[in-house]
Amino acid sequence: MDILDFKIDFTDLTINQSDGDFEKVNRIMNEEFHGESKWTLRSEVTITSQAGMGAMVVQFHMDRSVYIIDYYPSIGDLFYNPDIRAISMWAQEHGWKVPQPHFDLVKNSKDFWKHFYDTLIIDSDYLDKQYGKRPQLSSEKEKDEDEEDDDYENNL
Repeated sequence: MDILDFKIDFTDLTINQSDGDFEKVNRIMNEEFHGESKWTLRSEVTITSQAGMGAMVVQFHMDRSVYIIDYYPSIGDLFYNPDIRAISMWAQEHGWKVPQPHFDLVKNSKDFWKHFYDTLIIDSDYLDKQYGKRPQLSSEKEKDEDEEDDDYENNL
């Protein structure tokens, strides 16, 4: 197993039923709520890699956003942590946006999350406010923000 080999398991039935594909999740949720409600799914996530087993609680929103609410790393090494890379790769491959950690997580471990923010593995509205928008993403994020009704805090 190399650094990019990982297995992700979810506790949420809808995520499992749809293999995590956003379009399938959205279809299931719109059928369930007849398209009349905003939806959020919350799942405990287990990521298994050569580093061990990491766990997190993640929210998936109908606007494709993914929020890491709680996180228990498989390894404490900042530069070798495969969990955050794995959830970010998985999310983007399945039609979701780049994940964002909850602002409380960022506040409590700013250096840890800033590394992943600087390397474009995660997004963070909180770090955008602290350091300014990353130049390589500012025009893309501004376009996305114009399309979204809810801000980060309202999604939690």
